[in-house]
Amino acid sequence: MARPRKDGKPAVRALRVGRERISASGKKWRVRSYASTDGAPYGRVVYLAPTTGKPTSAVPKLGQTLDELFDQVERALTLKVAMGSTVDGDGQPEPGCRDIDALSKMYLDYLRLKGRDDDYIVNRASILRKWILPMIGSVLVADWCSEHSQSVITKARAGELGPARVADIGSTLSGMRKTAWRRRPGGRWLSPDENPMEEVEYSRVATRQGASRNYVPPQRRPATSSVEKAIQAAAEVGRWVWLPFIISIAAFCALRLSEQLGLRAVDVDLRSRLLDVNGAWSVPPSGKRAGQGKVRVGQRKPHPKNKMWRTVPYRGSQHDMLRRLCALALDLPEGAETEAVADAIDAERERRAALVSTGDWREARVSVADECWLFPGEDGQPPTSEQFNAAWHVVRDACDWPKYIPYKNLRHHAALWWKELGFAWETIAAWEGHSVRTLMSYYLIASEDATRKARTKLDLL
Repeated sequence: MARPRKDGKPAVRALRVGRERISASGKKWRVRSYASTDGAPYGRVVYLAPTTGKPTSAVPKLGQTLDELFDQVERALTLKVAMGSTVDGDGQPEPGCRDIDALSKMYLDYLRLKGRDDDYIVNRASILRKWILPMIGSVLVADWCSEHSQSVITKARAGELGPARVADIGSTLSGMRKTAWRRRPGGRWLSPDENPMEEVEYSRVATRQGASRNYVPPQRRPATSSVEKAIQAAAEVGRWVWLPFIISIAAFCALRLSEQLGLRAVDVDLRSRLLDVNGAWSVPPSGKRAGQGKVRVGQRKPHPKNKMWRTVPYRGSQHDMLRRLCALALDLPEGAETEAVADAIDAERERRAALVSTGDWREARVSVADECWLFPGEDGQPPTSEQFNAAWHVVRDACDWPKYIPYKNLRHHAALWWKELGFAWETIAAWEGHSVRTLMSYYLIASEDATRKARTKLDLL
């Protein structure tokens, strides 16, 4: 029975009544829909807002029936999905509403909460700023659909971005979707049943049947002869005297460029002939992070890309050059004997171990200016990736290196070179800093391997 009105007018009866609910104050209430009135010509649905606990009304959107709105509100309240997205009189999102722009900020905050790497967060913020927000930033999360997501991916591909960058844009959209699905005070921003990425393809696609998307085709794997030519060319036209040697480290020790530039004398074990890979050199990609108009300041991260320390053996022919570089970095004569340099490295490790409570010299923090860098630039610090790539391009052009083989693929040369020497995939994976499964996905296609094994039987038929 409808409650009588104080002004004596007939009470408005609800067309539909939802299931009973309990408010935060303990009162019982239900969602109700009412017929059209002068103030709401298409009808309205009344409910208590989950965030405030105050009575709130909603009216059907264009093309939406009152029953559809009632079902939507009931379902959202049941699934505890937030319903704070609103529009003004012109149909534009109101400031502070739940739109894609607000969701992007929440997504970046969640990445920081998870402790993701600063460079990763900067990369995602750049993708949001350049590709996502200009396209769909004002779209309400409640209205976000596959068409919006597909428009972003389509424009990225039309902009001639590489497959890897398109995949990054798609994974950013996917991360925002998960953020909207996640439960939080006030409810989810999007029901898990709603998928705004449905049928949106953005991942890198392998070009061969059965190949992983990480698969490196044979033509993109550097040959040992090409590597030797590049080392020789670097000795002739290289910007730094150590450039030929760092190419050798990349090609025969499988270090990433940031790991190579982050090497210090203290990371070299001349007695065991091992490189201790425990950090990476990083320089902010733009002036914003260093302050507009300020010099970009590099830093050494205390961990490699996968945040796992590892040791890698080096070739016997690389020993003498490593000894010389370590001697120079530790202010010893360039011609110092191996034992003298090794003793100096041990002493430096002991000094650093005394600086930290764990006793592990790798965890000691030393200023960039005081580090014993193996590969310093003109200013005494490792060069930026742009400076190094510029120097590498000079070498590449001098030795007719194929432009479709990037410098980073020298790591793949090291893995296959080790395999030719007879080392097991498990050993190579440990040296490269990969799992065995990931490592093999770069070079092997299971179906082709099975075909080769079946060839003998098929030839007899």
